Amino acid sequence: MNAGTRRGRNILVGLELLAYLFWALCDAALVLSSGFGSTSGAVYGLFVAGIVLLRYRTGTRPLAVAAIAFGLSACGSIVALLTGGIPFLSLTELFALAVITVSTVRTAPVRAVIAAAAASLCVIVSMPLLRLPTIERELFASLTLVGWAGTMIVATAARELWQRRSARLAQTRNDERLELARELHDTVAHHVTAIVVAAQAGVVVAGSRPEEAGRALEAIERAGAEALDGMRRMVGVLRSGARDDTGDGAVRTPGHGLDDIDDVVARFDPDGGRARLEIAPEVRTARLGPAVAATAFRVVREALTNVHRHAPGASRVTVGLHLQAGRLVTVVHNDGTGTENPLRDPGGYGLAGMRERVEALGGSLHAGADGPGRWIVVAEVPAGDGR
Repeated sequence: MNAGTRRGRNILVGLELLAYLFWALCDAALVLSSGFGSTSGAVYGLFVAGIVLLRYRTGTRPLAVAAIAFGLSACGSIVALLTGGIPFLSLTELFALAVITVSTVRTAPVRAVIAAAAASLCVIVSMPLLRLPTIERELFASLTLVGWAGTMIVATAARELWQRRSARLAQTRNDERLELARELHDTVAHHVTAIVVAAQAGVVVAGSRPEEAGRALEAIERAGAEALDGMRRMVGVLRSGARDDTGDGAVRTPGHGLDDIDDVVARFDPDGGRARLEIAPEVRTARLGPAVAATAFRVVREALTNVHRHAPGASRVTVGLHLQAGRLVTVVHNDGTGTENPLRDPGGYGLAGMRERVEALGGSLHAGADGPGRWIVVAEVPAGDGR
């Protein structure tokens, strides 16, 4: 339990204690001013309220607390009946039963909700019928029935709010899992693919041109170091996010921008012989939203990774970014598709991850053939306002 949750729970406990004390004072005032009820009733009400407060203890099951509270109240009514209807009706007890009813209905399974509603109806409405003299019992039974109905309305509204919050929380957690899966795929797949391609190149040249094998080993070392750095960045973001109790919805993934696109293209083609990057001047100076720039980077990185995997023989790769009608358009175009490659993985998640990222920003993604032996990826997203 984080500090914010603990503080909120302490406030709720304090407010509930104040409410019980208020109703206990009302019980005492009724006894002193009109002789209605009895001191034992006020004490018994505080005892039931104390039981209800036990639900705040860590590891305590609310349903068990509700069963004990309803059972104690029912026992009090039975004792009153057996002793001839000694009036010890307690407003504190009635309020405590209403509180535990709301608490149970709010989060319990449907069957438990029905059982709790029925139990609270029986216990609350039967209390004046069993504990009060004949003249007063019908009036107070009617009042407790109205109070029970109000309690159920409040409980139903609380349950609806809780279910909506739970659904939002589940969706948020699912989105974070998907984001983490996409980030892991983008980071690991890109660098591991570069390592495997460099290793394959090293194997090819080792026999015929051993002097060039050193370059392949350097490429492997560089890609491995970059993979480790990327993983450290991701772990750092996750660790800092785990300590974030502000709940401000901060981004949980490492940030990337347009400058990183230059780096990823340079790593893809260290010699500069087959890849060309064209970023329009207006893109460089535009105030792009952070998510927009990061998505463009990830689209480029994933597309270049796929070129490594599926078209290692591509002789020309073009990466372009430009603005069109308020949208950032990212294009990655290459030749050499269809080449058999042991790295080919038809079951990969790269294209699906790219599409999810782009569509999450209200954009669109096209990936497919662009003529014989050519492949193109086009992502369009609203440019954003720089926030």
